[in-house]
Amino acid sequence: MKWLGLGLGAVLFAAVLAGSDLKGVWSLLSDFRWRFALVLLFYGVIFGLDTLGWKFALRPNVQSRIPWIRLFRARLAGEAVNYVTPSASLGGEPVKAWILSRRHGVPMQEGMASVVIAKTTFTLSMLLFVAAGVAVTLMTQPSSSKLMAWVWVVLPGLSLLTLLFILIQFLNPFERSSRFLSRWMPAWFLKLIEKVHHWDAEIVSFYRQSPGSVLWSLGFHFLGWLAGALEVYIILHFLHLPVSWATAFSLEALWVLLRSGACLIPASLGASEGFLLLICSGLGVSAIAGLALGLIRRAREVVWTSLGLLEFSRGT
Repeated sequence: MKWLGLGLGAVLFAAVLAGSDLKGVWSLLSDFRWRFALVLLFYGVIFGLDTLGWKFALRPNVQSRIPWIRLFRARLAGEAVNYVTPSASLGGEPVKAWILSRRHGVPMQEGMASVVIAKTTFTLSMLLFVAAGVAVTLMTQPSSSKLMAWVWVVLPGLSLLTLLFILIQFLNPFERSSRFLSRWMPAWFLKLIEKVHHWDAEIVSFYRQSPGSVLWSLGFHFLGWLAGALEVYIILHFLHLPVSWATAFSLEALWVLLRSGACLIPASLGASEGFLLLICSGLGVSAIAGLALGLIRRAREVVWTSLGLLEFSRGT
């Protein structure tokens, strides 16, 4: 499945490049130079805000015991796995819990609960950010009907999946799935099931006992999405294409929304760039600048993912 998704993404990526003015894109990128270092550093701010979102998904005693930088590194490893696998950005979540258990002695049930809760607040904050971005787009941007047709197809689906993701956590999903799998698994798996049953209770109890922490987690993740829009604003200004904050906000929100539909392609390769060009055409942004933006972000992702994979290999 990974190779199939990667192959599809490579074809899409090649198609996007083939239909673009590569000389114009290269002209913009060649002038970018040292500014790329600033983009790399700024992403540390975005990632740091999301790390705080995860921190508040942990029990208070664990929050105070594990420094933020350690969580940053654990999340870096997990997100790298998310980036390179076709797992709808879920494959790296157990990695984060495993690193917490291995390096910091956090019980696996608490670690798994924290990543599920953090993924929930991350996804819900994404939906809020996208909804705000769609509202801004409708109020300020002369967007095309083709672009908005995609938005009205993907947005309801994302909303429904987010709602189901939240509701299913109160239905003992780990217990039910492990009970189903136990029919075909060996005896040692039955012992693992006993531990898995505690994960459901840990998640539900956290929601009930720490609603304030859930809101803090949601808030920091939302700030992370806003910082992503600021990154778009900064990159486009570095490319000598000054845009308004509203345009940058709309572009990032719609980009987040549409590329979420390509979550089974590793790194959304090709699909992300294709959707970006569609959004740029709908918002009146130059296709050359849009592709340059996509390639700069792609390069930034590769650098940070490489650091994450190094961190993951260190953990093994």
